[in-house]
Amino acid sequence: MPGDVVAEARAAVDAHGHVRRDRLLHRIGHSGRVVIIHAEQGAGKTELMSQWLAYHRPSAPAWVALDSGASDPHSLWSRLLQALQAARPETFASLANDYLAGRIRPEEALSLITSASMRDPHPVTLVLDDLHFVAGELQDQLVSLLRRSPNLRLLAASRSRTRFEVPLTAAGLAVTSLSISDLAFTTDEIAALAATLPYQPSTPELAALRRSTRGHPLAVRLALSVMTSLSRDGARRPTPDEVQYGIEGALADFAPQFPAPEDRTLALMAALVPEIDRSFADRLGGANAWANLERLDALGYGRVESRHGRAAFRLHTLIAGALRPRALTELPQERIAEVRRLAFEHLYEHADPIDILELLIDGNMDRAIFPHFVRNYSEINLKRSRELVAVTEGISAERQQREGTIPIMIAVALSEDSLVPTPRMRQLLELGMPTLEHRVAEAGGAAGRLLQLARFAGLRVSRSYEAAAEAGEQFLRQSGLGSPSWRSGMHAARLQVVLTELLAARIPRALALAEGLADDAHPARRTHQHSMLAFAHARMGDLRAAKRELAAVDASRADWWDSPHSIGWHLARALRASSLGRHDEAFEALRSTETHLDESELWPAIVWTRGIARLVADQAALGYQELDGALAAREHLPLSAGWAEELQTLRGEFLLATGDLVGARAALAHPGIGASSRLARARLAILASQPIDALTHLDALERDAHDSSANDSGPFPAQAVQQQLLRTAAYARQGNAECATSLATQAFLALDRLDNRLPLLWIPSGEMAIIRTLVPLDIWRVPPGSPFAGDEVVLEELSKREALVLIELARGGSIDDIAGDLHVSSNTIKTQTRSIYKKLKVSSRTEALARARQMGLV
Repeated sequence: MPGDVVAEARAAVDAHGHVRRDRLLHRIGHSGRVVIIHAEQGAGKTELMSQWLAYHRPSAPAWVALDSGASDPHSLWSRLLQALQAARPETFASLANDYLAGRIRPEEALSLITSASMRDPHPVTLVLDDLHFVAGELQDQLVSLLRRSPNLRLLAASRSRTRFEVPLTAAGLAVTSLSISDLAFTTDEIAALAATLPYQPSTPELAALRRSTRGHPLAVRLALSVMTSLSRDGARRPTPDEVQYGIEGALADFAPQFPAPEDRTLALMAALVPEIDRSFADRLGGANAWANLERLDALGYGRVESRHGRAAFRLHTLIAGALRPRALTELPQERIAEVRRLAFEHLYEHADPIDILELLIDGNMDRAIFPHFVRNYSEINLKRSRELVAVTEGISAERQQREGTIPIMIAVALSEDSLVPTPRMRQLLELGMPTLEHRVAEAGGAAGRLLQLARFAGLRVSRSYEAAAEAGEQFLRQSGLGSPSWRSGMHAARLQVVLTELLAARIPRALALAEGLADDAHPARRTHQHSMLAFAHARMGDLRAAKRELAAVDASRADWWDSPHSIGWHLARALRASSLGRHDEAFEALRSTETHLDESELWPAIVWTRGIARLVADQAALGYQELDGALAAREHLPLSAGWAEELQTLRGEFLLATGDLVGARAALAHPGIGASSRLARARLAILASQPIDALTHLDALERDAHDSSANDSGPFPAQAVQQQLLRTAAYARQGNAECATSLATQAFLALDRLDNRLPLLWIPSGEMAIIRTLVPLDIWRVPPGSPFAGDEVVLEELSKREALVLIELARGGSIDDIAGDLHVSSNTIKTQTRSIYKKLKVSSRTEALARARQMGLV
């Protein structure tokens, strides 16, 4: 089967093959005085209590194993007193002896035990295994005992509801209840148990095992036994169908006897669906159906419990597993289809989304599968993608290709575990994308919009960010035609489109599209949105807007700082700190993103932001090394053209900052025409004393800004300020003080509006010294760093004749030879040579040629 092989499980297994349930042990240890483990047969209740006693070693444990005899009061109090005597003989020995000798009647036992426990200052932990054997009246007496005995703690296991779980009692005693869903094995715990198999299971196989058993401890152990048997001691690897049939056979013995035929029919239908609520029951079996389900609850075949504010019945896992194959063979096919259709109608808004997905797959309701996935994207794909892969494993390639959206959905789920498209993901895209292209051209309305969304998802999975962004925008334009309820259900999709725009380095588009997310009430998506927008505003240079987005995030949650969704938040914090010259704070924020460099699509943004922080801190050489190392280590990771240009331009900036003008010129010779590239080339021209060339690059950027087809390559607000400052420097070089002063004043006023000093970082210190003389004192801001220090004195530009003489000097000719070649006198060449030395601030031909090479003049 496809998927990553599980090399090592995180859960611990002891010598007896028992999984240590640390998460449950911690929960029991940190709960109140009463913990009830309420679950069906084989759920591991007794094993969990034994582990808690073994690992936590509570003071004075009193274990009582109950059976059908515990319904007799004399038997119950006898067992209870003997256990208490073993735990605290000083307190209970005399009482136990008197009771066993017949000197105390059963009806007196409760008050005497209560009195003794109230006098004992030492805590006692009472452990009752199989509390369901104790009759209701006796359970009420145990409740009274716990109410009046503050030093007595209770840990109990039961197959049915207890009197401790009655709402008023549960609230008064602060009762903690653990259910079968709590006891179900996680995928990691199943992996630990599966390590004993003769072959190494893959991740999808483990996920499929969890789905087929629902994680039920006994069902898992039976399934592993089946898998071991089918493997013939490791000689072969059983197929998924073989494993499924084997599990069904192993569970067949758990099918119960029913008191009436209608109960059996109702149970068979219940085995086909995730759960049944009252309205669904009425549609299935009429007015008496719900009462019949409550009778199944009383018989211990399932349980009625509150789910999402309504009562719903679910068969116990082992019984459902035993009845499901029988339901498929004994019920008419049209009835099976009707049951599944009604289940979808009644449970869609309430039941577990993976259960509904499985219902749709089993019922061949393929057209409803992708809409369900989209509606529940945040729950399914971000948290339960492996379960989705396991559930969809049995869908045939022909069925996937016919629908088109199904293989795209599976590929999206697989992409959560793989930043680079895997062969399996590519196979799924090849299966689904051609069908989508055909269907998109024909469909309209909501169906057409969903197909367009699937096309966006497929391009996103393939990491074709620019094409995906275009498809996403087309989807959003079409979605604007949908109803308000339709648009409200598409918030997760819109968020993914916005994120794709960021990955394509189309920051203005990301901000524009994010306006449609303002009314999304989903708390996790809202937090992710604020995080992304904080970085988007910071990248644009509007640190005032970034600060508002940062403040909208609740950073007090312990899981937030290391969350993948916090990356944008940390990057925005780093840029704000850099703008204020707080280098340590900036690098501290960046450290929180380092663990995501190899697992997040935002890795280019992390690398770029770290580079900016290095420049601000005057650590250009270190930044250059980090950038080269980061790109070399991640050359196989997806990278959009926009971010590739940004990082290549950053390389040129590092070279400029380290004084290597020749290397910088080569790095900036790439074909990109983004604002960052044009500004870097203008800065190179300024440092090379070529103000006319600088203005040429800035004029090109100005044209881009007015070209409607190149909006995304125009300058961001902070880049527009940088552009004004570089133009100021060029005009100052040319002696145009009036234009230089006007531009400089506008630039500093804009800095205040943006609350951002980073644009000052990009101006060579020599030029900043001149700009300082042009700007009024009240609006002047100190740069946060000076990476582009350049020369202390601004170099004058060479004339065309001097530039020609410099080239001849580089060729090694003598003064007389150069004079002859240029048809002038030797004295003229000597005069021009002295002028060259003066302008380059050197005193010899060797120094002149070295400086010229550094500036890229030869």
